[in-house]
Amino acid sequence: MKLEVRNCGKQYGEQWALQDVNFTLTHGIYALLGPNGSGKSTLMNILCTLLEKTTGTLLWEDKEISTCENAYLQQLGYMPQTPCMYEDFTLFDFLSYLGVMRGMPKSFLHQRIEEVTKKVELTDALDKKIRAYSGGMKQRAMLCAALLHDPKILILDEPTAGLDPLKRILVQKLLMEVSKDKMILIATHVVSDVEFIADQFLILKKGVLIEQGSRLALVKLLDGKVKEVKTTMEEYQSFKQQYAISSIRYEHEQLIARVLDIDDTLEGEVVTANINDVYLHLFGEKYAVL
Repeated sequence: MKLEVRNCGKQYGEQWALQDVNFTLTHGIYALLGPNGSGKSTLMNILCTLLEKTTGTLLWEDKEISTCENAYLQQLGYMPQTPCMYEDFTLFDFLSYLGVMRGMPKSFLHQRIEEVTKKVELTDALDKKIRAYSGGMKQRAMLCAALLHDPKILILDEPTAGLDPLKRILVQKLLMEVSKDKMILIATHVVSDVEFIADQFLILKKGVLIEQGSRLALVKLLDGKVKEVKTTMEEYQSFKQQYAISSIRYEHEQLIARVLDIDDTLEGEVVTANINDVYLHLFGEKYAVL
């Protein structure tokens, strides 16, 4: 099972939304990170064949996707960021409709609806109209739709948006469970949602894939560069103007700032970097804690 992206680019007029992107997906979870405008949505739309690339090649099992598009799409499950469902349908009717459109046998379809809704704790809401769902319930319903036909490839755009903390954990556990025999690409702004479940990270900046690798490989970029520094609220106001700060906390009435000390100019306790630190390092002060 292999999906390859070779020299992929997308141009709009004079502007390149993606430039020379290269990576290979096999089974496991891949986190696609980057701020708004980095090219995440463009890349996902190209992978879902919703958008034509300008340059490059997409290969599924060593064949150009353009030559085996139907077979590829049969293996693809896509969850867009914005829920798109027939809101006058119940969830059961909506999933049944999708299953029939995909040619799923009725006996298997009903069994599969029960399985996927149980996984996201929506079984009790199967007969409720989707328009009555909360935002978080709609997100979980869209995940059900993506999983329904048991695809080998899952492409998920902000799958935990609008979920409360317990449901975020539920979705994280589910994705880890199903990733054993699937490739899953998750685009998200919530770095903490993917830090400990992703096998690999792909980081886009202005359409360019600037980093890719495992969590351990990426945090090594900041070895010895992340420190916890004790300060006061008064000092912190000027302190934050000079350094990128990824988090703050109080401990025994003492303010402790987690700081990226790239030039090694601060006294403080060196701590292990995390993916949020790496994200802040790559994208700058705009994403720092205020």
